[in-house]
Amino acid sequence: MKVFLRNISNGWYYQGPSKWTPRQEEALDLGQLSWAVEVVFQTRLENVEILLAYEDPQHNLVLPVERLQQNIDSEEFELPGEPFVKGEETPERKPTKKPPL
Repeated sequence: MKVFLRNISNGWYYQGPSKWTPRQEEALDLGQLSWAVEVVFQTRLENVEILLAYEDPQHNLVLPVERLQQNIDSEEFELPGEPFVKGEETPERKPTKKPPL
C-alpha cells in the first residue's frame, strides 16, 4: 500500500512543499496514514484528501480531510471532549485483578 495526498480540485498529487504533479508515479509516498495526517496539519494543506493506493486500483481508499480551523495555533483552540479543570481530577482507578481460572 502507498499513501498519497491528492488535491481535490485538480487531482494532482503532493511531491513536497509547494510541489505537485499530475502523475501518481511521481508523487511522494508517505508510507503511513499517520505521516500523511502529520504533513497535512504541519504544512496547513487544504482541499486535499488522503489516498491509500493498492496494487489493484479497485481496492484504493480515499479518506477526506476536514478543513483546518483558522485558530488552530491560538490559545482559544480546544480539543473535543470534556474540558480539564485543575483541581477537579477524578480519582485514579486501581487496576483490578481477575480471579484465576
